[in-house]
Amino acid sequence: MSSTNLTRRSFMKASALAAGAAALGSGVATVSNLVESDKAYAADEVKLVHTSCRACISNCGVIAHVQNGRVVKLEGDPADPMSEGRVCPKGLSGIQALYHPNRNKYPMKRVGERGGNQWERITWEEAIDTIADALMDMKEKTGLEGLLCSTGGGGNPQFFSPPRFRNFWGAGNVFEPGCAQCYLPRNYTMPLINGTGDTSIADSGCAELYNPKVSIDTYVMWGTGPAQHAPSSAGRAVVELRAAGTRTVVIDPRFTPDAARADVWLPIRPGTDVAMMLGWMRYLMENKLYDEEFCAKWTNLPFLVDPSDPAGALLRASKVFADVTAENEGYVYYDEATGKVTKAFALAPDNEASYHPALFGTYDVTLADGTTVTAKTAFEAYREQADEFTLEHVADVCRVDAGDLEEAIRLYAECGSGGISLGVATDQYPQSTQAAIGAAALDCMMGYIDKPGSTANNFPHSAESTVFPDGFMGSAPYQFQTPENITNRLGYVEHKGLGGWMHSHIPTILNAILTGEPYQPHIWIERSGNKMAMLGNSASWVDAFPKLDLIVHMYMYPTSFSTEAADILLPTAEWLETAFLQGRLYAVLLRQPVTNLFECIDETFIWSMLAKALAERGHEGMRKAFDPEACGMTPTYWNTMEEYYEFVASNVGMTWDELVAKAPYNDVEPEEYWNAPYEQTYQGLAPDGKTYAGFGRCAAGDIKDNPLKCGPYGDTMIYIGRHGAEKFEMPPASVEYEPMPYYREPEDIQEYGDDYPLVLTEGRIPHFHHGTLRNNPYIREIYPAPEVWISSEYAAEHGIESGDWVNVKSPRTDGLDVFSNLDTGEELTAEGQRIVADGIYGVAHVTEGIAKDCAYMERFWNPEFLEEGQDPRKSWTTCNMNVLTKNTGYYNPEFGTYTLRGINVKIEKAARPDGVWYEPTDFAPWLPQPSENTGGGAA
Repeated sequence: MSSTNLTRRSFMKASALAAGAAALGSGVATVSNLVESDKAYAADEVKLVHTSCRACISNCGVIAHVQNGRVVKLEGDPADPMSEGRVCPKGLSGIQALYHPNRNKYPMKRVGERGGNQWERITWEEAIDTIADALMDMKEKTGLEGLLCSTGGGGNPQFFSPPRFRNFWGAGNVFEPGCAQCYLPRNYTMPLINGTGDTSIADSGCAELYNPKVSIDTYVMWGTGPAQHAPSSAGRAVVELRAAGTRTVVIDPRFTPDAARADVWLPIRPGTDVAMMLGWMRYLMENKLYDEEFCAKWTNLPFLVDPSDPAGALLRASKVFADVTAENEGYVYYDEATGKVTKAFALAPDNEASYHPALFGTYDVTLADGTTVTAKTAFEAYREQADEFTLEHVADVCRVDAGDLEEAIRLYAECGSGGISLGVATDQYPQSTQAAIGAAALDCMMGYIDKPGSTANNFPHSAESTVFPDGFMGSAPYQFQTPENITNRLGYVEHKGLGGWMHSHIPTILNAILTGEPYQPHIWIERSGNKMAMLGNSASWVDAFPKLDLIVHMYMYPTSFSTEAADILLPTAEWLETAFLQGRLYAVLLRQPVTNLFECIDETFIWSMLAKALAERGHEGMRKAFDPEACGMTPTYWNTMEEYYEFVASNVGMTWDELVAKAPYNDVEPEEYWNAPYEQTYQGLAPDGKTYAGFGRCAAGDIKDNPLKCGPYGDTMIYIGRHGAEKFEMPPASVEYEPMPYYREPEDIQEYGDDYPLVLTEGRIPHFHHGTLRNNPYIREIYPAPEVWISSEYAAEHGIESGDWVNVKSPRTDGLDVFSNLDTGEELTAEGQRIVADGIYGVAHVTEGIAKDCAYMERFWNPEFLEEGQDPRKSWTTCNMNVLTKNTGYYNPEFGTYTLRGINVKIEKAARPDGVWYEPTDFAPWLPQPSENTGGGAA
């Protein structure tokens, strides 16, 4: 690549590069600083402001250098105990994002047809009134359920704002592409299995990795790459662990930086992780490498399985003992010392000597009605489940070396401390739940739970200012939603795990928009970036947009979703303009506005503005949303930004001025932080002083006599599928939720593997987070187009060399797998599918770091096609791998996860597409244009 022309001098001269345009391209209304603001600074004074980055979900501490009201430099903040003063390219890009010439600077409404990319400016008052009037009109004509809200993980700290608004509204649906396909399967499932929490290092979990007081013998990174997604914090921590002697195992189709330094790298075939997990389990059991004492005392693996239950639920004590009723329901085990089936109990210092459960075997059980059944232990059920997954079979299915596989298992098992960090990779195909159960169950079998050196730990969390919806942390005194409203969320009865984030099922939403069944969504309020780049099989949504009456897009910049779908654009603030309290281990960081530009508003407050307009129009729920007595524990909405700032500060018992003066600060002292968790583990007494603390989250909802074991056998999952996790009884799902991981071969491999020979995966890189920053000039210079990794063997067979442009197609681009009516099977999106019939494009990277039958491509879109005179549709159809992905076919029962990884593709050499920016000078129109602090739109 040639040297850059984007210099610091160019930054200072950037305003000369703007050109007027009516489209959402460079130079849109550069003279839009319309809100007056007094200069609260001395000329040329440089003020250092401690804040927190939100270019990704890591939230690293940042010091902003502000001169004459402008941000001139960003650097890492040493006060952050996780990043320790480091900051990555995403964070350093904050200045380019803040002063990007294409910022959405003020509200706009569409002129002409959707997709035409023509807009006119409107006031905030007109924008809010238009939306509120439309919502009230919809409420009057068709009811509450026509509301659809959506969000995304990229750059949005208040992830729960959309479900919060929906809950106050009273009904409707919320979705996010990274919910069932990104983090929720781990976030919801793993605590139900291990009794502690998920082990996502990408989401700033696994606090033990940062603990200076302990060592970790073996750390397994399964489908996660901290050196890529969070080099400043998680990546740094892993480097230091390796330097201190920690051995690492990396399971990833790509030869990532973490794989390059690993003791064992297993280049797994995408979509086969659960097969490998079952192979690990079989090997642990066969070679007795599991922690026998922990499994016996602290897990539900000794509990007996009900042989009459269709899903294999654990046997209830009420079936065995006449004196057990619903009030004292429990589990049972076979006691080897007494030779009797016994009701399970919580261990305490005075009773643990009497607990002698059998881990394996089948036993005759006389039931309360006098009949006798033969029941196996849960661990015996696991042994049968994993029986076929020998090392040789797993090596064949997963395309790894059997010797390397065995070495990895032994590194994991033959050590004193360790654990698995499970990453986003397994969330992105329909085995998401099974992988979460499998990884958590493996750590349970090894006893790597709630102890020094384990990734699964109950660490305390510093304060944050997340605004949770009604019902998330307890119901409000006022009933904002009825049980019927909740049950009617699209796809929720079938996929009850979505209730963990109060979301709905994306394909069921799409089906409802297209068919009107079971009801028609009418108004869509989207708060995130580019749904056309993030939704699976994104072309299938083109047919849906005309079915909606109003589509609103809140974001910092125009995206493909803006031009393809939106009727109104609302300008949200960049992270350097927002307020949020961010916990980082024992420290509390304040993300505080260091400037406020144009008419941009913190999205948290935009929802308040809309709620207030609805309250003024007579919406009772929105009126109550401002009433502390009606909301109870749920935070109310705010009348002014100042009220919101005070809410942020109230989370640590301060005023806003006090918080700004003190930030950043330690919530507790480091020594106290690292000591506290171990006082609450199973090794210590519970607060009652009579039992051990144990694991209280893993028993099913009907178990009143909780034995406080962790739950590698997921009996709770079965219960949720049948009853839900709400305060009221939900209808059962039509498909049982299973208690153990099971392997299911990806559909593309089965149906299209012969004609589409490569299995495609994706994965994070240091330059972007989800769909963000593709319009950043400096980062696009470094990574101008998506790389397509292919093996040297495949490249040679197809005449491809590194640096060649290639064309990638899947069954979706070729019209073989079109989204269809979920009830009738009728094709619904053939028109949208035809738009992407040419496939997509990327730049070949020929490497030994990917298996011959696999390929890798990063998510991408091309904002350059939003410039004046360009075809905006090409912004998402040219290089967007999500036109290849799959939202059809099998969805897992628990979350309805569809398929973003493990899809089959074919790749051929091609020419570079016209209009794609690639050379450093191409990105000059996006150079920052420094602007005065105007106070923002809410001033």
